[in-house]
Amino acid sequence: MVTNILNIVLIILSVLLIIFIAYMARRHRSKQENIHERFLDEEDAANAVRKKELEPEIFFVADLSGLPEISEDDPYQVVRAAKRQMIRFTEPVSNLELKQKYGVSQMDIIAQYEENFNEFLKALTNWAEGLADEGNGRSALAILEYALTLGSEFRSTYKLAADILAAYQDAGALETLLDFTSANHFYDPAVRQHIMSYINDKIDELGGAEPVTEFRESEESNPYDD
Repeated sequence: MVTNILNIVLIILSVLLIIFIAYMARRHRSKQENIHERFLDEEDAANAVRKKELEPEIFFVADLSGLPEISEDDPYQVVRAAKRQMIRFTEPVSNLELKQKYGVSQMDIIAQYEENFNEFLKALTNWAEGLADEGNGRSALAILEYALTLGSEFRSTYKLAADILAAYQDAGALETLLDFTSANHFYDPAVRQHIMSYINDKIDELGGAEPVTEFRESEESNPYDD
């Protein structure tokens, strides 16, 4: 008798569990559909926004005055890159937000100006690499520091800086670079992790400092900031 009652209870509980799981699945699916529909509505609205002028403050003007003198032939085309129209967003912004603010017709020009900015950062890194190859590490570091303060997310920029600092056996500066990297925003967190691992390896090779493995989220001013 008791066994039969327990079996009935178990069957009822199993049915209730199945009903609950089905309910939660439908609820989740409905929520996702609502989110998708809301996104499509926002996209449609953003695509209907009329063209608006880009504010002067979002444009970036390169300042090369504090950097080493550039040779006349400018083999890395730094000056040419610096003269292009560039946009630098200091905070993450989505394509949807850009369309809502400036209109869809401005998206291509915004993308081009952002690409110009990235090309400028690449030119700075290439220039620094050229100077480092010539044995002028200090000048190279000055250029890399400028690129980092501008928000470069290129692995090559960070790695070159780490290589030069390691060559100078400057564990303290490597720790500063690591600290800067850990607090910096990256569109791809995996890139930040890769860079931090690389810098940690350099610190470990010197054997003069404890490697940092945790990210530091802080609003304190950074030694690499202007």
